[in-house]
Amino acid sequence: MKKTLLLFLLLQVMFVGWIHAQPTSDELRQINKDRIAMNSQGMLILGGWAVSNLIVGGIGMTQTEGNTKYFHQMNAAWNTVNLGIAGFGYAGLRGQSASIGLAETIREFQSFENILLFNAGLDVGYMALGGYLWERGLRKDSDRLVGYGQSIILQGGFLFTFDLILYFLSRSESSALIDTLNNIQLRGSEIGFNLTF
Repeated sequence: MKKTLLLFLLLQVMFVGWIHAQPTSDELRQINKDRIAMNSQGMLILGGWAVSNLIVGGIGMTQTEGNTKYFHQMNAAWNTVNLGIAGFGYAGLRGQSASIGLAETIREFQSFENILLFNAGLDVGYMALGGYLWERGLRKDSDRLVGYGQSIILQGGFLFTFDLILYFLSRSESSALIDTLNNIQLRGSEIGFNLTF
């Protein structure tokens, strides 16, 4: 009888520890609301950058000459794409539900973070391409290549910074969530619980 009671009490303590380690549905909903808000804010920042480049680039390419004209021209052209990405991204986030499960929340974080890291790699490629065009424009005495190259370096640099900042913000949020799960360990057919007193 004592062994049964001891086993029962031990299981109760373990169950309470496991429940405590899991985020509640309200906490998980808040984590997802914060994730969606952070990503939406990122899309608004990208959209703001795009709109400002479209305005300045549109005016600049009509008011300047030489490589500066082409710099503004590429800034405007490049940011039509950025504006589209920001618009579709923002609209997609507005339709997301914050009431999703733990596994799906973790997948959302990981998917977004992987996209940001992939984009950061592309951004480095954009800057390299910009450097190549700039250098080639100097050798060929081409204002267009110089201006386009300078613009692509600027745009790639902004996107690289943007993607990394958003990645680290997202990673901070997802790491906090994953840290709450560190109290649960799965080993083959066993479940272990770490309880801190």
